[in-house]
Amino acid sequence: MANRPTPTALKKLAGNPGKRPINKDEPTPTTGAPQCPDWLTGDSLNEWNRIVPELDRLGVLTCVDGGVLEAYCVTYGAIVSAVRTNEPPKAALLGQLRAYAAELGLTPAARAKLVIPKGKEDDPAEEFFH
Repeated sequence: MANRPTPTALKKLAGNPGKRPINKDEPTPTTGAPQCPDWLTGDSLNEWNRIVPELDRLGVLTCVDGGVLEAYCVTYGAIVSAVRTNEPPKAALLGQLRAYAAELGLTPAARAKLVIPKGKEDDPAEEFFH
């Protein structure tokens, strides 16, 4: 099976390592964190509250990413629930979590491919030296 295409936003963050032409006509949803669903509870909600602010700060979320975020958080909650009841987490859940985490850039391997440009707000001294 062929590798899936890398989203343009991730290619740009990685510096377009393959040097292939960037798709200038790719749809670009509105940036920003999607709204947390009111049905998310417990460990799933805690995970949403932990990761979404940071992903939003990094600028990698759009308004249409709610589904994959929900799926990641629900899967995470199911794994935590199994572990708390001394049951081994199901391998399928672990595989799903890994796939969702990679989609969202939540793994070290996924982040290693990204380069976040530094903005002026990242260095308070920047305003004095330009």
